[in-house]
Amino acid sequence: MKKPTTLIPANTFGDLYYSYVALGTFFIALLGLMLPQFLQEIEVILFVLIIFVIGIPHGATDHLLDRYSKGKKFSYRAFLFIYIALGTLYAVFWYFFPLLSLLLFIVISTYHFGQSQLLYLRMPQRPWLKVASYMLWGSYTLCCIVLLNWSESWQILDEIFPGLFSPLLSYIKLTPYFLGGLLVANISLFILLFIRQNMSRGELMGELFNLVLIIGLAYYTPLLVGFAIYFGLWHSLISVRIEIKKVRTQRPYFSVLSFAKTALPLSASTLVIFSFVFLVNQQWGLLQSPYLLFFILISILTLPHVLFVQEFYSTKVAQ
Repeated sequence: MKKPTTLIPANTFGDLYYSYVALGTFFIALLGLMLPQFLQEIEVILFVLIIFVIGIPHGATDHLLDRYSKGKKFSYRAFLFIYIALGTLYAVFWYFFPLLSLLLFIVISTYHFGQSQLLYLRMPQRPWLKVASYMLWGSYTLCCIVLLNWSESWQILDEIFPGLFSPLLSYIKLTPYFLGGLLVANISLFILLFIRQNMSRGELMGELFNLVLIIGLAYYTPLLVGFAIYFGLWHSLISVRIEIKKVRTQRPYFSVLSFAKTALPLSASTLVIFSFVFLVNQQWGLLQSPYLLFFILISILTLPHVLFVQEFYSTKVAQ
């Protein structure tokens, strides 16, 4: 069997960092089981803290990814132009087609989450299988977090698009069957990958455990806590690790501290811009829902981020 490159660690118990993530996730889920009121009290604070301390910085070094993807052809001005242009176009798209914009944001986030989790799988000859794997994993994760905290999710959705999702309420009782179907689909896919020798026995068992761990996290924690833990500890830090490992191939002394220093300027700028936009919105009442504004701002960053990461993975890491 072709082993994964050392630049892309498998997210299973053979990896020390992953073991800490799994243990931390289990601890948070256990805390949610034993002290649910406590997690509800710190839900918003924990969410904001993780998003701005870990989440946004993990995308604040996209220029570094572009530099290593393009080499000598890299231009910081061109990078900024593309980033700003894509963000602006998406903002305009939000203005004219808000529901389609939300659906697009969900789709690209689903793919991106699955990609960071399963990048270590070697499937260059079957791109459709790679995409299916990413989408299934991402769908399972997001659906667990959203549907197992439906009362909170519904409050947000109904505030963003009042009454639009009301027809879904009659189908919420089917949630166990839907999640069960996604669980079976992921298990079946992992078994298929194992049979095709795209993953080892240890990786298979690790991913099966991950499926259980994710559903446990989603079930026992509030919506924002579950999402923050997954987004911060699983997705963001996994992506940062891959980036640091790759940069070290050309800059051996590039460390976590180096990454933090590189990410700080754009992270701080993003925090200032977000704060300013929310303040202006509060003063002028441009959007009634702060949740909608948050989705728009995050999606504007997500679209170019996903495209630059995709290029980085395909040209510099995944080959």
